[in-house]
Amino acid sequence: MKKYAVALLALAIVAMPSCKNQNKKSEGTETKEISQKEALLQEDLKINVENLVESAKKIKSVPFAKTLPDGTVALTDKEKMVKPDYLLEASVANNLVTLSQKYRTVAMLTADKIVADLYEMPTTEYKTAISKLIIDLGDDAVKDFADTNWEDKGESDAAIGKLVDAEYAAGRSNFFWEATTAFLVEQLYVITRNIDKFMPMFTDETAADVTYNFVCVHEGITQMIEFYPEMESLNNALLPLYVINAISVDQLKEQLTELKGEIEAVRYFLLK
Repeated sequence: MKKYAVALLALAIVAMPSCKNQNKKSEGTETKEISQKEALLQEDLKINVENLVESAKKIKSVPFAKTLPDGTVALTDKEKMVKPDYLLEASVANNLVTLSQKYRTVAMLTADKIVADLYEMPTTEYKTAISKLIIDLGDDAVKDFADTNWEDKGESDAAIGKLVDAEYAAGRSNFFWEATTAFLVEQLYVITRNIDKFMPMFTDETAADVTYNFVCVHEGITQMIEFYPEMESLNNALLPLYVINAISVDQLKEQLTELKGEIEAVRYFLLK
């Protein structure tokens, strides 16, 4: 697990006052005390990062699938004829400038492609846009994530865990949280567009997973702010969603219904 902490530890070490910058004292007592404090802070940071990585591996995607928990078909052929008009246009990937924009957008397009597949809509434009962004990012982990077979529960459950492994190991922890947040928010946005249709795909367990996801996102982004202050705006935008605390399908449906406007506002922020 040590490799996941390397990037944040390096930043922490730079941020902490170095013994070399203190007044040199012949006795060495104060220098020794500062050194011990640094060592303790570094160890605490390493433990926090490792715990956060383990928690992030348990983040689950929203259970969009071809079948419901009872084995029945999620969408009938008749329902598939009414295509959703709330998904992002693939052209949203054009003219993006920052890495944050690209990580967020590729995650949101991946979420929308899942829904497009569910409705048996053409996905060529999504695939093209996602592929272009992945080439721009030069990030194989994102490619693997986007190529996940989301209908396979085991593969979809493991997808975010694999992504966090790869991004922390490569020193891209901030972009992991940017992408994961966008992926989760886009899925919640989709649900709120037709909540009566999508909520039957949940069980009480997967409803509670949504609560866990946002607890984890809150913790992850909060830790990132110390080293990436620009992420504070993302954290502020997400504040309304941190109230999600559902542990059942009924509670989640009620909370998402109440938060519909806030979810749409966060989605808009992520696209800026």
